[in-house]
Amino acid sequence: MLPAASAVAYRADTGFLDDIESRSDQGVAEVRLKFSAPVRYIKHFPADRGELIKLYLQVLTLEGVEEHGPYVYQRTPSVPLVPPFTVMYSTARSCLAERNPLCLDITFNKPVRFRIRQGEDGRSILLYVLPDTEPRQTAPVPHREP
Repeated sequence: MLPAASAVAYRADTGFLDDIESRSDQGVAEVRLKFSAPVRYIKHFPADRGELIKLYLQVLTLEGVEEHGPYVYQRTPSVPLVPPFTVMYSTARSCLAERNPLCLDITFNKPVRFRIRQGEDGRSILLYVLPDTEPRQTAPVPHREP
């Protein structure tokens, strides 16, 4: 876990997404998605860079999960290194997870490099927004004839 150089928490008001916390330290931001029930990470796409992250989870509960959504959770963080993003999620069976699905679309306003992992508490997913190390494309300088 990153020490909190700066941190912001936002509260969701419906469904499984219970809270979002953000911290940044030494060029890396940690976004913690907290859920109201235990979840298991299944997979995400794309692998490590993009503007849209599709995240697939399974809700681990004894009761069945009712189909809900999509819910939209908008967030404009004031945490350095994290561009504004929106989270949309659904428990609809059309999602990839067969049993008790929870599917999230995390959309940033620009592409980010990231890593995702299961939280230690079983009720959270950690999204690390990494420094962009790709060289910036510059426009070619037009050649002028003398």
